[in-house]
Amino acid sequence: MKFNISAICTATILLTACGSKQTNVNSDSIGIQVNESDSVEITVNDSDVYDSIPAYYSDDLKKFGLHGKVKSVKTKDYSSFVTCLAGPLTFNEQGELTTKFTDLTDNETACNPDGFINETKCRESDGTTFELELTNFDIAGNPIAGKYESEGPEEIWKVTFSITYLDFDRENNWTKRVIKGEASTQSMNEDGDYGRPQKEAFEATETRTIAYY
Repeated sequence: MKFNISAICTATILLTACGSKQTNVNSDSIGIQVNESDSVEITVNDSDVYDSIPAYYSDDLKKFGLHGKVKSVKTKDYSSFVTCLAGPLTFNEQGELTTKFTDLTDNETACNPDGFINETKCRESDGTTFELELTNFDIAGNPIAGKYESEGPEEIWKVTFSITYLDFDRENNWTKRVIKGEASTQSMNEDGDYGRPQKEAFEATETRTIAYY
């Protein structure tokens, strides 16, 4: 990205002019010598411009920890977690969420003081409930630890987990991550009671694609 700035107006740029008529400009203790007829070409790197853009384009995008002007998010490989965070999600050009997942899946969400979604609750028609709590985030707004519980007519399933991010796109949004933790399963017996918890290691990989305006 290039800008042309008249040298007579750029008293903060120090340069030496050769040939043609010269004008001396003094600014307190700094003497600057420029040509009236010359102009200065300044090249600004795109990365310098991006640094001035806010980390989140809208409050809705921030809730999901999404950077840039996101159009849609589609998760390819889902973990066993049932939440509204996996998508698909869509946003308009103003960064407002247009997906009506709260109408379709009876989802509820809550945000932490930093503006990131840290809780989701869902209920299916058979009464099964799904609750996710994200307990820690990294500096970019990505959750890195949490707890999950689903409870239905036949089983209670609980997971305490951590998240490791493997790949990111140009806007620093994750595209691949691994969720690892310990799962506890309680199955209902013939008497209608839940048995003792059976524990095992849990691991799932999620990948997603993100489209931008």
